[in-house]
Amino acid sequence: MPQAKRRRRKNANNYLYIAITLFIVVAMLFVAILCVAFTSCGDESTPVEESLESVTESSTEESITVSVDESYESSVEESVEESSEAPTLSPTEAYEKYIGVDYVCDMEEYEQYICPENESDFVYLVNPANPLAADYVPANLVKCTNIREGRPESYSYIDATANKALEAFLFEAAHYGFDDITVTNAYRSYKTQAGLFSNYVASDLKEDFKCDTCELYIDYSYFPNKVKTVVGCSACGGELTESEGELFCLTCMSVAGKAEKKCCADCGNLLRRPTEEETTAHVLTYSTRPGTSEHQSGLCCDMHNLSETTSKFDNTPEAIWLAENAHRFGFILRYPPNTQHITGIKHESWHFRYVGRTAATEIYERGITLDEYLAD
Repeated sequence: MPQAKRRRRKNANNYLYIAITLFIVVAMLFVAILCVAFTSCGDESTPVEESLESVTESSTEESITVSVDESYESSVEESVEESSEAPTLSPTEAYEKYIGVDYVCDMEEYEQYICPENESDFVYLVNPANPLAADYVPANLVKCTNIREGRPESYSYIDATANKALEAFLFEAAHYGFDDITVTNAYRSYKTQAGLFSNYVASDLKEDFKCDTCELYIDYSYFPNKVKTVVGCSACGGELTESEGELFCLTCMSVAGKAEKKCCADCGNLLRRPTEEETTAHVLTYSTRPGTSEHQSGLCCDMHNLSETTSKFDNTPEAIWLAENAHRFGFILRYPPNTQHITGIKHESWHFRYVGRTAATEIYERGITLDEYLAD
């Protein structure tokens, strides 16, 4: 090979070695630079890492926000549910809601007396079939707050629980304008009842009448209009006429004396005085023998605004209000109209008996008597 050609090939190989060497050096420098760069930035986040951290922080914040929001909404829902539940009512409020009438008086003082825990102790009968002993006296008698001024001491006491309930009853009545109702009779002892019953029989024997035609016993103190007075012959009761200054009997056809005769206003026939047996049977329709009177229990009272206890109190605004509201205070009208065949006693618009609010309300709403309530 010519020397010039060998020299040219040798120079070409030298250039290739130099190029490869330079490439290796540059590559090593590049790697060294990268290593330095990564080492100096080892504590700093790369853009990718920053992005990931950003996403993580964002998702965490959203998670916290959602958690807080859900917790709040949950608490609000619970609060709404709690507020939507019916509030706890006091016994008074619950009864007012049930009965549909609110009390005027403040019941905080009276609730325990109107509706006592031992209410069943007050619900019992006193009548000929269920008498009280002659020596029975209620253990907790007190002076009746609403007793009428001037009434005998023997009529002025009442059971302590019934007395407080009665206070509320008549306080409420006064609010509605019935402020002159007072108690004329409350507790009566066995002895007092015995004397009262005997007096009724003796008095009625003198005052009352019996119509044999109508088979009617006429209580003159209650029904004086059932009796009419007729002037007639003193011998036969016939009609009299006056002639020449003298009275002449058209029946006897002779001069006659003048006499007043009591006749039945319904049939016109002469009336007679009743027997003691007839009178006693009549007295038993409005009074009772000793031991069978509710008054001896200390749980009842007679109350009205008249000067004396008569049927004139019937159908007055006061009597109607008392009858329609007594149950709200634990009382019942003991002898309602048209119940004599059940109770044995004719209607008394003034006679109220304490039994407690639960029993009184049921008795009133069912329109029954205490006798029927206990029979059930």
